[in-house]
Amino acid sequence: MAPLSSSILYLSALFPLAFGHSMVADIWANSVHYYGFNPNYNLTSYPSDTPAWYTTNVGGNPLYPVDAKMPQIICAKGGSNANISVPVTPGTDVRLRWWQENVAWPESHHGPVINYLAACNGPCSKVDMRTLKFVKISERGFVRQTDQPEGYWATDELIADNGSWNVRIPAGLAAGEYVLRHELIALHIAFTGTGAYSASGAEFYPQCVSLKVGGSGTKKITGGVDARTFYSGAEPSLRLNIHETYDHSDFVIPGPKLWAGAIAKKVRSFTA
Repeated sequence: MAPLSSSILYLSALFPLAFGHSMVADIWANSVHYYGFNPNYNLTSYPSDTPAWYTTNVGGNPLYPVDAKMPQIICAKGGSNANISVPVTPGTDVRLRWWQENVAWPESHHGPVINYLAACNGPCSKVDMRTLKFVKISERGFVRQTDQPEGYWATDELIADNGSWNVRIPAGLAAGEYVLRHELIALHIAFTGTGAYSASGAEFYPQCVSLKVGGSGTKKITGGVDARTFYSGAEPSLRLNIHETYDHSDFVIPGPKLWAGAIAKKVRSFTA
């Protein structure tokens, strides 16, 4: 990993609690628990026992529309490969828990939860992330109206489930190593007031996890695309004013269409 500046290290030591967002802190695959990677406290080395990708994203801060075509949109700021890929069985759930300083996820940060998968075609610890071709395997956006204009979103469901989200790995998926790209998008400041997107619009929170799929499945990922092509930043769903209307039922989840080989329905049957 590239060394970080001494000033960043110094500031992180002085202000370890002054972070406002979140990150994947816990991962369960095949009912085995693994810790995520926390850049707030481990900026110079990477633990060998987590499948979460290394990042330099101190504070779990967001990316913005101007980042949509940049490498950081793939697996977060400073993203680089995890050292291990953890076993998972096709057709089961990987559970991811967002947590930082006793906060699951900011309640004001309403928006969709989207999951992508890419084959590493070899060890994920060695793959060049710029070559990964992702398919969307699940998504959830606006859930229902409430007595608040913002309504109830996928991120609110995440908060209600102890900051956690279950991602179903497609049944019949061929054995091999894969990168799971799990992403929250926050829309609380998406509207610019001008009808055009801005750098400080929708907020993107991607997190990557390396998986080793077992079994005898034959379903291979086809039609995947570079994560840098997911979003233009100018999509109406990324410029939505969620504060002025009570009905967002026509919300279109951004990004490519769901992969035909995936199970689209989010399942909550897994218990950590």
